[in-house]
Amino acid sequence: MQLDKTSLDRLLSLDDETLAKTIKMLAATTGINPRAAEAATKNLRLVRQSLSNATDADLKAASELIGKEKTETILRGIEEETDGQ
Repeated sequence: MQLDKTSLDRLLSLDDETLAKTIKMLAATTGINPRAAEAATKNLRLVRQSLSNATDADLKAASELIGKEKTETILRGIEEETDGQ
């Protein structure tokens, strides 16, 4: 599994409530500071804009920064939240 634009597009297809819930869940499962996740969900417009503007190089750098295991956890979370949409 690889973090790519398709994964982000699936995430961006979520409604605001589900996106906020997913961000918090992904933060919790990957060890990201819950306060940072909570702050991000306060401005979903900015989150959506940032994710939409992410390049392949950005995604590769993010994956390398957080590591393979956490990237796979994030991808599974995205897949679970977007199934059926």
